[in-house]
Amino acid sequence: MLYFAYASNLDPQQMQERCPGHRVVGLASLHDHRIAFPRFSERWGGGTASPVHAHGQQIWGVVFDISDEQMAVLDSHEDFRAAGDQHNAYDRETVTVDVVRPDDGSVPRRVRAATYVARPSNPQPPSRRYMDAILRGAAHHRLPEDYIEALRKTETAGEASVGEGEASGS
Repeated sequence: MLYFAYASNLDPQQMQERCPGHRVVGLASLHDHRIAFPRFSERWGGGTASPVHAHGQQIWGVVFDISDEQMAVLDSHEDFRAAGDQHNAYDRETVTVDVVRPDDGSVPRRVRAATYVARPSNPQPPSRRYMDAILRGAAHHRLPEDYIEALRKTETAGEASVGEGEASGS
């Protein structure tokens, strides 16, 4: 199954803990979207990310090939129970992204991949710790430098106490 990560699941350590044995398919861009932080997470102490429609903008991330069992693990971390469940923190949706493999200079190919879209709840800026996880992943996967620079400029909130069991943001 293909999964598009655009936030904290870009962090290689986090992804390895959640989905050991995953395979990187390539860098990917989701067109006509931008990252917003529409949902508060006690675990992260601030807002967590979600794609929102924004004409002419794009979100960069990574497409991973993961098993159905690994997807179920991510569902749990993202507080996704089932399609249409009113208690979901995130919904799992299918998006079309352009995948490139930076090592071989290949032409982008369009693929459909699962991703998580937040249900808004108490929007606020992300914590520094959450943004650092995203930035670690963005640097590790060598997302475009101008995109990483834009992420670095994201306003962050002060750290709050960290609790468990809150959706983590993809």
